[in-house]
Amino acid sequence: MSCKALILPLLLGSLLVHASDIQPPLPDRPGAHMPPPSVLYQASKQSKDPQATAQELFKNIPAAESDKRYEVMISVRELPPQAIRAQPTTAPLKGQ
Repeated sequence: MSCKALILPLLLGSLLVHASDIQPPLPDRPGAHMPPPSVLYQASKQSKDPQATAQELFKNIPAAESDKRYEVMISVRELPPQAIRAQPTTAPLKGQ
């Protein structure tokens, strides 16, 4: 008997054993994989006066519609100080 004739039943047997381990797909639930709603307005700006900057950004928010609900998030973070970059010295070397 050839080697190929013995391998085929073994492969089919292992396939049937492992096929029983596969979980059936979950039933679809309404809203299970819905993407998040799109953003109506988003802005970011760095400044030294967060209150004045927030007031400036609020002016650009579109008008609300009376039959809709909205989520508004405001965050202010303190940024680390900017690193001071050393200026390269380009003085000529002696003897050149």
